[in-house]
Amino acid sequence: MKLTKKTNEPSAIESLRREMDHFFDDLVPFSWSRENGGKTLSTWSPNSDITEDENEYQIRMDIPGMEKNDIKVNVQDGRITITGERRAEEKDEKKDFIRQERYHGSFYRSFTLPEKLREDNIQATFKDGVLMLVVPKAEVVKPKMIKVN
Repeated sequence: MKLTKKTNEPSAIESLRREMDHFFDDLVPFSWSRENGGKTLSTWSPNSDITEDENEYQIRMDIPGMEKNDIKVNVQDGRITITGERRAEEKDEKKDFIRQERYHGSFYRSFTLPEKLREDNIQATFKDGVLMLVVPKAEVVKPKMIKVN
């Protein structure tokens, strides 16, 4: 079974949300920050791409500013769960933020893949802020023909 393709273009709702965020940010550009009256985000969702060929799935997830020890990957019953936490940088008390868009806090992403997986052979690497999972598919058991005598 093939996965449904998702384009890189933001949805209409996402575009509207971004436009509204920018509109309100521009109303008070030098006084608003997430700590001073803004919405504090404790969870965020890193972007990911999933590709497939006849042998495996590949999941690439952008998680900049993290260490590999802060990322956990679990697999159970064909569901891959990726969690982690990006800690906030220490702030220079002498500086006020004009704009703060980089997220910190915990994240959670979960993917259910449509085919049986070889869960014991999944490989995960993390380099330059990109998590790469190679998820091999299990061999499909083909029906056995039985000769009728």
